[in-house]
Amino acid sequence: MSLPKNRAVFLDRDGTLNEDSADYIKSIAEFRLFEFTPSALRLFQKLGFLIIIISNQSAIGRGLMTRWTVDEINGAMKSILRENNISITDIYYCPHKPDDKCDCRKPGTENIKRAIAEHNIDVAGSYFIGDSQKDIQAGAAVGCKSILVKSGVNPPSFCAIQNWDPRPNFVTDNILEAAQLVECLERSRDK
Repeated sequence: MSLPKNRAVFLDRDGTLNEDSADYIKSIAEFRLFEFTPSALRLFQKLGFLIIIISNQSAIGRGLMTRWTVDEINGAMKSILRENNISITDIYYCPHKPDDKCDCRKPGTENIKRAIAEHNIDVAGSYFIGDSQKDIQAGAAVGCKSILVKSGVNPPSFCAIQNWDPRPNFVTDNILEAAQLVECLERSRDK
């Protein structure tokens, strides 16, 4: 007898959950969670989704910070969220530079596939939410519905998004709007 599968929201970190920087988030001092992120994640949790972060952290490969620093930033974020009664199920990140051509760097799917296997996830009932084309491509490649949030450093224009292949299933201004959209979709699915 197999266990029932879990549904998840796969979330990009920088530009989706927290303010991003063109120069990378390289320290806890530079890390600023969006004020609406706890409300969004609380809503996902209430809807029964696992919360899994999938992040590219090429600043490690570029020598701008260490894995230890990324783990420290992630630990601080988890601590803030825990104070808001939010539990992050898991965090996966790629330390490589774009020219390393690894499959754990989005739009590659290695980290997502690991999460799917380790947490028994039903991808068809799950979402990938992020602020870049790479996030949308990665989510689509594994079979998730995708939501583009326009809260990153250089949000794409409507015209640019129309030329993407694949396009996001939905576009919202931020993670809270994405969570509210998912709540509406869940309600209509349950009717």
